[in-house]
Amino acid sequence: MELPPLNPELVTDADAVRRVCRRAAAVGTVALDTESDSLHSYHHKVCLIQLSFNGEHAVLDPLAIGRDGLQPLAEVLADPGVLKLMHGADYDLRVLDRDLGARVVHLVDTQLAAQLLGEPQTGLAALVEREAGVTLDKRYQRADWGARPLPAELLAYAAGDTAYLELVRARLAARLDDLGRGAWWAEECGALEAVRWEAPVPDPLAFERIKGAKKLAGEARDRIAALHAWREGVASADDVPPFKILRGETMLALAVAPPADLEALGATPGVGRGTVRRAGKEILRVLASPPPLPPRAKGPRFAVDREREGRVQKAREARDLIAKELAIEPGVLAPRAALEKVVDGRPADEVALAECLGRRWRASVLAPALLPLAAAWREGARRPDAAPA
Repeated sequence: MELPPLNPELVTDADAVRRVCRRAAAVGTVALDTESDSLHSYHHKVCLIQLSFNGEHAVLDPLAIGRDGLQPLAEVLADPGVLKLMHGADYDLRVLDRDLGARVVHLVDTQLAAQLLGEPQTGLAALVEREAGVTLDKRYQRADWGARPLPAELLAYAAGDTAYLELVRARLAARLDDLGRGAWWAEECGALEAVRWEAPVPDPLAFERIKGAKKLAGEARDRIAALHAWREGVASADDVPPFKILRGETMLALAVAPPADLEALGATPGVGRGTVRRAGKEILRVLASPPPLPPRAKGPRFAVDREREGRVQKAREARDLIAKELAIEPGVLAPRAALEKVVDGRPADEVALAECLGRRWRASVLAPALLPLAAAWREGARRPDAAPA
């Protein structure tokens, strides 16, 4: 069903933040989400923070409030006495850490609950429609949340991401408890609380992520690397997404067949008159004299450890069988990296298995299948002449 549009309170100053946070803390449960401008800027930032509690909805404007003014919110997020409801919280936790220095404590994530239930669709809109019978309007998914002023329909749309989380949480929690998986969810949410922002590491080969760039060699490779570095610099200075400066396919074409003059540059598909007017001479300069790249390094050759791969495969088969019985995705039960730790660590008991798998609940479920395998691998290590297990 479709409900009347939400009418959230727009919070734009520190005093209002304090009032909203006091009311939320008094309720003891608050649904939380954020909106960022990652599709519309180079230096991404949190542009909105949505809160819902006890039927009340508020949208905080960090661009107007500032970091200091949002400290009451950071205090609520760190308060173990207040339950925080989120959906797919990983990115939100990172940007809240980066932009507010905020740590979220006592978190429950409804997407994790859906995964542990084996739901085929774990997106928020699908869960709200299934559990609350409400169809969320997703037409503004690509909106520019950094633009001001924000119209009422955008604020209502943003509030929809938190308005129904309490109902969804209650229904998913009841189903998890019926299956005996409530403790699984609690452990997953506790692990998620440890997520922190990590600054991206500069990658000198970032230009190779442009489709087709890895196939270039010689001067063409030099040109696309130089053009990519130029584009990143301009995008950073103007705080716009790099694709708004030049698209990847256009850069590839320019690197392969550099134009001789401005007229030829303007005739290149994807360039256009505006680009020629603003940056045509600079683009030609970059293409004419790109710094030479060092020769492409040959990657080290790794011999495949067939015995180890065979053991990983056996662990995967055991995991997949149990995942099928539980009706959850195999990667939710145990990702490949965790299984590799089991193969390498050959744990002797459930405690050691949990250290390899990263979760106690995973170890309790998988111990009957994986511990006998690990025991066989330990025995094989003691008897080098024995056939591989």
